[in-house]
This record gives sequence, C-alpha cells and structure tokens, in this order.
Amino acid sequence: MKKQFALLGLLLIAVVGYSQEVEEPSFYLLKGNVIVEGMIGYSNDTDARSGADLSEYIINPKAGYLFGDDFAVGLDLSYQHTEESDDDTEKNIEETITAGLFLRYYFLDLGKRFKVYGELGGDYVKLEGGFESNTQKATGFQVGLNLGVNYFVKDNIAISFVLSDVANYRSLNNEAYYIGDDLVSEEGNTNSLNVDLNVFNNFFQTAQFGVMFKF
Repeated sequence: MKKQFALLGLLLIAVVGYSQEVEEPSFYLLKGNVIVEGMIGYSNDTDARSGADLSEYIINPKAGYLFGDDFAVGLDLSYQHTEESDDDTEKNIEETITAGLFLRYYFLDLGKRFKVYGELGGDYVKLEGGFESNTQKATGFQVGLNLGVNYFVKDNIAISFVLSDVANYRSLNNEAYYIGDDLVSEEGNTNSLNVDLNVFNNFFQTAQFGVMFKF
C-alpha cells in the first residue's frame, strides 16, 4: 500500500510539474508568429503665444509576420485628423491617410513581459486640408522611425505604447489650387525632415496606446 501511495505521489508530482511547464506563459516573439495591433493616439494643446488650440487624433491598425526571432515585417495603415483654431481665424483642418510597410526589431527585454522595439516604416501619404475656404490636396511618401514597448498581460495579448515620429522624412507633391478661375497656389513639391527628441519629455501627449495580439 505504501508503495502504491508512493507511486501515486510521484505520478501526481510529475503530472503537476508537466502541467505547470505546459501552462507557463511564453512572452517570446519567435519566427512564425503573427501579430495584429491596433493603436489610438489623441492630444490637445494650446499655444501659449498665439492662443490657438491644437487637437489631433490618430487611428493606426497593423498586421505583421515574424520572419525571424524578434524581427517582424508587416502592413501599416493610419488615419490622422488635426484641427487648429483660435478666436480670430477660421479652423485649419487636415486629414492624412497613410498606407505602407514596416520593419520592427525587438532589441531589449525588460524582465519577461516588457519588450522594447524600434520600427522603421515607409508609407504612401494622401493629405487634404487647410482653412475652410482654402482646402488643398497633396500626395507623396514618408519614411519614419518609431520606438515602442509591448507589455504582455498574457502570452498572446500585450498592451502597446508607441512614441511616434521620433524621426520622420516626408515628401509631398501639392496639387494646384484654384478659387474659380484664379490660381491661389501652384503645383509643387515640399520636403520636410523632423527629428523630435522632445517626445521623451511629453510622453502622454505624443504616445499612441493600443492592444497587440500574437498568434
């Protein structure tokens, strides 16, 4: 009887040990995994000098495939709405749609659950906006560098924090704009380079937040 209890005890320990090993969550991002992520960002600020109110929000879904451990490539879409207004002028409203590819590398683990990454993206850009009486359109491309963190609440679900536009280069071809038969602005190309290290000092004004699923 004692031998039977001993064998039963060893079997129970083995089963419990095996189940704990199987159920131990895996927070690794490995080759062959698929990630789906949805990001939302919002900010509202007032210029101290001009008194103008500036607000913007962005919606940014993504899907990616890990072609190697900690390396992902995927599709990136976004919609951004920016609005600036004050008491003296009409509203300046811009809407921007981008679509393209991203390359992400998870380069730092902070414990088991925090994964820090850098992301390089290249996108087609379509922009429409300006003052209500003077709306213009432009198309082009942009290349940007973002930094982000995924915090895994479960092995396949993570909360995402992204510092967007740490560095960004954009080239746009502006369409000619007419009011009636009068040419207001000619067709032309504009290029801009922005490196904004200030995002680290204003995290909650510049960050996007969302959820990522790993399959």
